[in-house]
Amino acid sequence: MSVSSDPRNFFQSDQSLEKAERRARKKKELKDRGQPISVPTKILGLQPDTSSAAHVFVAEAGNVARRLNIQDPKEPQRVYRAHTAPVTSLALNRDATVLYTGSWDKTITAFSTASKAVLKTFKGHNDFVKALVYTDIIPSKPMLISASSDASIIIWNPDTGEKLHVLKSHPRGVQALAIDPVESTVEKVVLYSAGSKQEIKKWSITATKATEECEIIQHETGVNSLRFLGEEGEESDLWTASSDMTVKRFERSGLGKLGEGKGGVDPDTEIWHKDFVNDVAMDVGGRWVITACSDEEVRVWDAGTSKLYHKFSGHYDVVTALAVVGNDLVSVSLDATVRKWSLLPADVKAAVEEARRNDEGVIDDEEIEGGAIGRSRSNSMLTAEEEAELAELMAEEDD
Repeated sequence: MSVSSDPRNFFQSDQSLEKAERRARKKKELKDRGQPISVPTKILGLQPDTSSAAHVFVAEAGNVARRLNIQDPKEPQRVYRAHTAPVTSLALNRDATVLYTGSWDKTITAFSTASKAVLKTFKGHNDFVKALVYTDIIPSKPMLISASSDASIIIWNPDTGEKLHVLKSHPRGVQALAIDPVESTVEKVVLYSAGSKQEIKKWSITATKATEECEIIQHETGVNSLRFLGEEGEESDLWTASSDMTVKRFERSGLGKLGEGKGGVDPDTEIWHKDFVNDVAMDVGGRWVITACSDEEVRVWDAGTSKLYHKFSGHYDVVTALAVVGNDLVSVSLDATVRKWSLLPADVKAAVEEARRNDEGVIDDEEIEGGAIGRSRSNSMLTAEEEAELAELMAEEDD
């Protein structure tokens, strides 16, 4: 008996049909925007290759990680295979000789970036691995730090696979990690972690112990990304992206006062979006703040005024992650493409003018004002979101 995989042969709501038709139309009309590089499956994570400005690594729903050349897409790609479920997160050691991958199969794998050989497998989480960070700030104690949907953070010895610490303080899954580049020293690593409920926690990790210092409660639901961003040569601020449809900035001066109040620190900047915000980045000159949104758009905001300047339109599914590589912005999406956008001021200005001529990516008044667009929220949102994420990523590809 033959079985159809054509979605038109299954029951779909009017809304889902309209969404599918819109995405198909957008895919056709904007197919060349951002010099897209296609991969076989949805992209869940992105990591620049710190040893080469021409390369990035992507984490795929098809159980693999991939290294590709964003300047020369014809260059043969390296594919890293070991996981039995979607790869969600990536990290590199200092000299980019080892790639660490986290997966829904609850494990972390260390690969040789050059040979693609599996060097080690880390087992210890009881649910999806959602975020990874590598650090050797403490010379005698290199660390691989992983966060999971099992609500734990594990600090590993990356050479031996030994668990150094297990941190259990978040009430639900942990989905983002960031190391403070200013407060961390050769004696301690200052780590921030973000939960799928709403909380951000600050940790102090030394060679012998890990201590929770304080908590920030400023978002209304899960935090998807933590980034320390700032103009090159300047002290960086903490930027956060959340499913409450906001991006927030916590100034360096305020971070130094953490622990003095119940809420930790107030954000000095709040930028509203139309949908969940999945990532945030900044150009090397500190002029632009760039955000990745579930409404398929990449937005460029003026860092000084927080006003929306431009939208890079090209993706036709959720934009999952961003990275700034030199003067280029790299974006990845569940549409299974990697796209590259120039952040040189003249090129951004030209993109704005082109959008106006084509009546695409034109900014509406609400967005210019950074207004509250679609502010409905629920404390149970993340449970539904995680279920939707699981269903969408595991669903059979329509294309």
